[in-house]
Parts: sequence; structure tokens; C-alpha cells
Amino acid sequence: MARPKVILVANDVVPGMGMPVAAPGLRVFGLGAGLREHGFRVSTVVMADAVRAAWSGRVPPPLPPATRVIEPKELGRLAAGEAPAVVVLTNSNHIDDLRPAPGLRLIVDLFAPKMLELACRVGGGEHRRALDELRQRKLRAISAADGFIFNGPRKRAYFLSWLLAAGRDPLTTPLEPVFMCLPSRFPGERPRGSAARFSVAGYRQAWSLPGPWLEQLAARLDPPRVTLDLIVPAHWGEADAPCPEPAVVEAVRRCPGVATHPALRYGDFLDLMAGIDVAVDLFEHTLEREYAVVTRTVVALACGVPVVHPPFTEVSPLIAAHDAGWLVDAGDRGRLGGVLDEILESPEVLAAKAANARRLWGQALDPSVVVQPLADMIERLAAG
Repeated sequence: MARPKVILVANDVVPGMGMPVAAPGLRVFGLGAGLREHGFRVSTVVMADAVRAAWSGRVPPPLPPATRVIEPKELGRLAAGEAPAVVVLTNSNHIDDLRPAPGLRLIVDLFAPKMLELACRVGGGEHRRALDELRQRKLRAISAADGFIFNGPRKRAYFLSWLLAAGRDPLTTPLEPVFMCLPSRFPGERPRGSAARFSVAGYRQAWSLPGPWLEQLAARLDPPRVTLDLIVPAHWGEADAPCPEPAVVEAVRRCPGVATHPALRYGDFLDLMAGIDVAVDLFEHTLEREYAVVTRTVVALACGVPVVHPPFTEVSPLIAAHDAGWLVDAGDRGRLGGVLDEILESPEVLAAKAANARRLWGQALDPSVVVQPLADMIERLAAG
């Protein structure tokens, strides 16, 4: 019997379109990879406004197989035309562009705590209005959905409160954990010596910025033995009000041994990560970061790169359980300095943690493993 058709609705551009990508696009990319391995017929829908924000070419961007670019207003007609099918909607962004249709079932991916992100980003007189609009849209999506997945175990309690606010019964509403997942890109083994190549990467976000800890890393640079690749661009979706670059980044980019990169296409970013020894992904604590499955850390682990990471995110317990890096509070300069010195002085420790990062991917980030609860939900909804 053929597997059900699945339509993944992306909130951003996806890999294979010749552009940099961010968390929402990678989320759909990972889910699609896992579902295809399970035999589902998967298509991806990308909204034209997301492409216009990210693409500057004179010709349309390339499209991966089974991917379409449409205007948001076309989503309802397209989905109805694919029925019977199951639509997986990332967050609530395009709930108002869908409409009920015979044979069409809806799963909402509660991917990110958008209210917490918005609370960090929006201020002034727009704050209350923007939060209220997002809250109402989120409640509409929860009311309309047949089932839900969520990204990270801590989010279960967070989203249970949203189900209750929308009048849904948590005991009878399908709700399954589906962690962030990505195909692996493990480089070949490299000889380990006293050299180390660090990276600091990620779009600048108001709730996640490099801080004074970056100076600790810069102080240990010793080219060509110890170098740093720095990739901290503004996100194209915030071109009207980009998050300012912290002064510490501007200072560190001038240090010897620092290579600064613009936003890279996903394939190019993976090529860069193939040469990295340690990814440093630190930031201050906020409530939003407690619920964060930090995408750039997941990408590093999927490349077999151990990470220096805070102790309070959704990814932190995985890193600790698999010994795939070092958990460090961004404000603990003594601990961070000790970790950086250990990395430089103990290549055997670094090699062991890199092997552990690969094992972590196979057990917790491999799309074919991670999407199993989603695959089961799709089958049940399609059969019912």
C-alpha cells in the first residue's frame, strides 16, 4: 500500500535553492529527508515572499526536486488539489492561507517558541500589538490542526499550555516529539596535532549574540596553529531593521588568524564545517534560549564537530549524555578558558569528542530515526 502524500510548508528558503538558509528551512529539509527514507511521497512548498527577501538574482533560483515556490494566497488551492494528503505546517505562519478540504489533514509543527522570540525582538508601541496578533494566529492554527509535533522535550509543557488555551484536550490530541534532524556530512579523518580550527557561526539575533566570551577565544589564536572562522551575518529577513553587530565581533574580526565569511549557501557552509575542529556556540541565558534547539549547533554535530555550548538549551542534555563537547556558561571566564586550553593541549580529548558527536548524530539527529513519531502520526491521520 502506498504511503500518504505529505506537503511540507516551509517558512523560509530551503537547501538546494542557491541561497543561505536558516532554521525554518533546515527544519523542513530534515523532516523531508527522514520521511522520504520512510517511503512517503513528500513535496515542499516555499513561499514567494521568502524567496524575494533572500534571492537577488535576475533569474529564478534553482529548485530542489519536488519543491515549488508559490504566493501564500495559492496555498489553500494547491493543498486541496493534492488531497488526499497530510500538510505539515511550520509554526502558524501560513494557517490563514489554508482552508479545510476533503481528504486533507493538518499537522502543525510547533517548531519554535515564537512568542518568546518576538518578545526579545519587538519593543516600543508595536510590542503589545505584535504579540497579540501572533497569539491569535497561533490559537487559530492550534484550533485547526489534527495533530502536532514539537521540537525538544522541554517544549511539551510549554505547548500543552497553548493547547489548553485553544480549548484542545491534551489527552486526546495527537502530540509527538520530533527533534531537529539533518542528514550527516562527516568529513574524512584528519591527523590530530596541536593545531585547532574554531568556528563561531549563526545569524545575529537579538536573543542570541556573541559576547565578551569571544575575547577569550581571540586571545588564544595563534595562526596558523590556532585559527577562527567567523560567520555572524544579519538575517536577510530583517533587512529593514537588522540586529546590530556587537562591538566585540567588530574587534575580533581584526585579529590575526580570523577569517570572516558572509552568509553562505548551505552546501558551502557544510564544506567549511568539514575543516572545523570545534564549533563555539555561546550566548547569554534567556527564557527563549531555554527552549531553543540551536540549529547551528545541530549542524555542527551533524558534521561530526564537537561543540562548546551553554548548559541550558534543549541540545545541552544531548551533548552531555554523549560527551560530544563542553557545556560552559558564557559568563564563566575561568571555565571557558580552561576548556579552550584543554582543546589546544589535549588532541586525544578532541578526537574522542568528535567521535562522540558522530555517535550522537546517529542516535538523536538522524532524520530516519527522528521522524518515526511523525511518520506514525501521518499514517494514523491518513487512515482516519
